[in-house]
Amino acid sequence: MTPEYQTVRNPETELLNRLEEHELLEIAGLDVRVRGGVAFIEGAVPNLKQKRLAGEVASQVEGIRDVVNMLKITPLPVIDDESLKKHLRRVLSRNPNIDDAKISVEVINGVVSLSGSVSTVIEKRLAEQEVWATAGVKDIINKTEVFPVTPKSEMQVIGEILQSFSECLGLDLSKVSVEIKEGIAHLRGVVPTDYLKDAAEELATWTPWVTGVVNDLKVHELPGSWGHTPTKLARSPVEDCSSDTRIAGSLSLTGRSNDFGPEAKG
Repeated sequence: MTPEYQTVRNPETELLNRLEEHELLEIAGLDVRVRGGVAFIEGAVPNLKQKRLAGEVASQVEGIRDVVNMLKITPLPVIDDESLKKHLRRVLSRNPNIDDAKISVEVINGVVSLSGSVSTVIEKRLAEQEVWATAGVKDIINKTEVFPVTPKSEMQVIGEILQSFSECLGLDLSKVSVEIKEGIAHLRGVVPTDYLKDAAEELATWTPWVTGVVNDLKVHELPGSWGHTPTKLARSPVEDCSSDTRIAGSLSLTGRSNDFGPEAKG
């Protein structure tokens, strides 16, 4: 263990911290054990989305190679729409990576509609994750639009796509590449599951200045990749997409495929 990671505790403690960040411990009263790199999660959650979110969070903790998700789905008493809306506003306001003042929340029969604007694809995904982790939510319609603060070059757009791949999906950036041609994002490389292939395409589609996506990613299932079923991106009817993490070095891993020549915009 290198000196800069000495403050990181064992996988079980780290998993508990991650689940608490997503408010899953408070909601579900989870029992978590990690044995030989395998995480065992027991308890009860109110819906399938939260069960999948717990599995997704666990699978992205360093030191955990597989997840046994034994959570039971036990619906909670019905929460009225107005109370749920107020709670969601508090949840979004507590996250420092979300500008909740620009996001509108409406709830009808437990279905949450998000609208307004965000600065990045990561912020849009993060708002979605926060809502899914809230008890009483039946479904989400995410209509928030991504309006970046300043125009970006094609290389910056690629950087944003790769950052969302790394932080939202946990993809190994040494195995994927992105190239932009006349506004079309071309995705190439290898991912471990069909879900991640589809999710990568959707995140690329959300990115400003991307007018279309050609998804040439190949699926090569790795041992342990079937250990849990990740949460589907909610726009289609969410580890933390923190914008604090940087991918300075990641572009060099895919630089061979990201050659724009003189037409690259500044």
